Amino acid sequence: MSSIADIKLLGWVIDKLLSYSDKQKVRVNEAIASIQEAWLCTFDYLKNQNGEYTPSQELSKLWNIAAMKTRLIDQELGNKLQNKSRFWIHPDLPRQSRILLLTEIQDELERLNKKF
Repeated sequence: MSSIADIKLLGWVIDKLLSYSDKQKVRVNEAIASIQEAWLCTFDYLKNQNGEYTPSQELSKLWNIAAMKTRLIDQELGNKLQNKSRFWIHPDLPRQSRILLLTEIQDELERLNKKF
């Protein structure tokens, strides 16, 4: 009788571990999607502004959402994206830390895709 209980417990543990894996995949997918949306909107914005940096609440919000979703899987990258969000509120303020370039964000997206 105890071997049946052990098998049931093992099945429950495996199901639980698989659900964590699925949750992680969902989180990675959401992070990638939110970063891509912020990246595309930023690229389009800069293209239409001839590369001039002017404050944009919309871009700040998109980068903030990307930071929030990314922080669940990669805290360091999430913090860098949060800095990007702050940048778009006040692009002319001196920065404590360097802001990621769009090309660097593409590299980070490729790294996240490998996690997926």
